[in-house]
Amino acid sequence: MAHIKDYKLENLSQKELETVLEWRNADHIRPFMTNDDIIQLEEHYRWFKSIKKDLSKLVKLCFYNGKPIGLVNFSQIDFKNKTCEWGFYIGDKNCPRGSGKIMGILAIDFIFNEGYMRKLCAQILDFNSKSLSYHKKLGFTEEGRLVKQILKNNQYVDVVLMSLFKEQWEQQGKFLKEGVLKANEGNNDR
Repeated sequence: MAHIKDYKLENLSQKELETVLEWRNADHIRPFMTNDDIIQLEEHYRWFKSIKKDLSKLVKLCFYNGKPIGLVNFSQIDFKNKTCEWGFYIGDKNCPRGSGKIMGILAIDFIFNEGYMRKLCAQILDFNSKSLSYHKKLGFTEEGRLVKQILKNNQYVDVVLMSLFKEQWEQQGKFLKEGVLKANEGNNDR
């Protein structure tokens, strides 16, 4: 497992756009997105321009030793109520084991401490058991379900609504960070 200090989050910039487009269209990511259509280059550039202008959206890239490996998307940022939603994925399938957990820790720390949010929400397709488990490990709890909400493979699937409050994260985040650090004790393979 890589060390948490080898990772950082940065705002998405123009130079990583082609990499992100490849990720968005990748077979290991697209089926788990609300919209699983292939994204064309022009549409991708419009998306990038729109997020730069929209204060309710923020996209961060996760870098491991200077190489982009994943993306975190914060949307519906509500500064009055201090809430937002997030979505994320690891694009680089060859990144070190544990990268998703570390990216999640960094992203949640960021949105609660630098983004000044009090509640982070997620919408997960009910068949995405890996993501549901991941959210539970991060401390999210289920708030509800949108039954037969999204059409996938000619079937309507449920969307599970989950959330994490800053107070919950203060405890769970501490526990997860300690776990990541312990996993690296004695690891000289970095």
